[in-house]
Amino acid sequence: MYEAAELIMTVIRYLFDGYCLCLLFREFMKPKIRQRTWHSFLAVMVWFIIKMAVRCAAYANPQIVLEMEIQYFVFKLLVIYFIGALFYQGRQSTKVFAALLFVALDSIFNQIGYAVMLFWNYGAGKLSGVMYNAAIMRTTVKLIDLLAEVTIETLLYLSVKIIIKNHRRSIDGNNTKETIFYTLPVFMGALTAVIFRFIIAVINKEHHLVYYDNYIEIYLFITLISVVIWLVILYSFKLQQEIAGLQEERTQKKVLENQISQMENSMLEMERFYESVSHVKHDMKNQMAVMEKLLRERQITEKEEVTGYFEDMQKTLMNLEQKIHTGNVVSDAVIGNKFYYAAKELKGIHLEADGFLLTDKVHVRAYDIGVILNNGLDNAIEACRKARLKNQDQELYIKIKSFWKQKMFFIEIENSFDGEVKWGKDGYPCSAKDDGRIHGIGLKNIRYCALKYGGDMDCIAEKGRFILSVMLKG
Repeated sequence: MYEAAELIMTVIRYLFDGYCLCLLFREFMKPKIRQRTWHSFLAVMVWFIIKMAVRCAAYANPQIVLEMEIQYFVFKLLVIYFIGALFYQGRQSTKVFAALLFVALDSIFNQIGYAVMLFWNYGAGKLSGVMYNAAIMRTTVKLIDLLAEVTIETLLYLSVKIIIKNHRRSIDGNNTKETIFYTLPVFMGALTAVIFRFIIAVINKEHHLVYYDNYIEIYLFITLISVVIWLVILYSFKLQQEIAGLQEERTQKKVLENQISQMENSMLEMERFYESVSHVKHDMKNQMAVMEKLLRERQITEKEEVTGYFEDMQKTLMNLEQKIHTGNVVSDAVIGNKFYYAAKELKGIHLEADGFLLTDKVHVRAYDIGVILNNGLDNAIEACRKARLKNQDQELYIKIKSFWKQKMFFIEIENSFDGEVKWGKDGYPCSAKDDGRIHGIGLKNIRYCALKYGGDMDCIAEKGRFILSVMLKG
């Protein structure tokens, strides 16, 4: 009867372990199979089959459980990594970390349960000085084992949920220091659990001898140390996430400062432009006066000379013509600079901003408009550059337009791209940049500006075109 109940409990426990493993992997990586139900079912069943096979081997030779503790630890780590590689897609470093994290949690909780069981079997009676009836003792041990297994699974589930709750930013696999900071506490916890198994018991040829029979308090210390290591793993993960958040905010601040500097330079260029226009107007007046005098005195007789003179004047005026007219000096400067850069870097690109207009009805600070245009156009230029590298013959374009809809002011930046886009958990495209810290900062800045005015941001990718739509309550 007890053996059947134990088997059922083991099956439930292994299935629940697989479920927790899926939750953890799904948080760090994207499933390869779109149908989540089938994907989770297959992953759980692979884990369940392997665990049951290991259990059968252990029951066939119980001595192997402690003799091959390190080998079993490595085997379990490889199995979990195999499940991650088979059913999930992501960085290799992330798969290794997730596998090591689950192994550490599983080993620590198993160690806690094992130490508590030994404490009860060997120490409870000695500490209390009471000799329990053998039948009562066996029943109590079985209940303690059942309670320990339920507690272990509960702690495992709660730990996974805590990690999921604190996981706000992806682990940058290219940052060696960050990866080490994440991995070290987890690796330490897993190895400590394995070492404790050897501290508690040593294998003899015929049976294992339990140490510290006369020092049963050691089981409580081992349990306490295991709990501390568990808390260190959870807290270190939360701390590293917070540090990554602070670094991201610092990087975001630098990006904003750089954009403000760019806008200030653009404004200075606009000031110099208007100043040069004033000078040219003054020179034109003098030149027109000279031309009028020459014509009046009939000192210019050749038609070619007159035509050439006026052509030179026309070229000068065309060079002074401001091609971007949005109704706002800041947006004129930003769009003008970005379009000039795009035309210089990407030959043959079509640039259009005729549909973008800022009127007095738009009550949005020029600074926020500049942030939206700066980040949006930077992303558009980067997407076009990536498309050109992939296909030299692809026609590139960037279009900016604005319109009103139900008392909301919309800014749309449409551009061509290579058709490949990876979406993050926040619903926005993932950055293709190597530096993970600057992932999505531009879009976050845009969304922050939109939220300031009771709006939001949306991204649409379809048929080789990408549209960034920003909604503002103007």
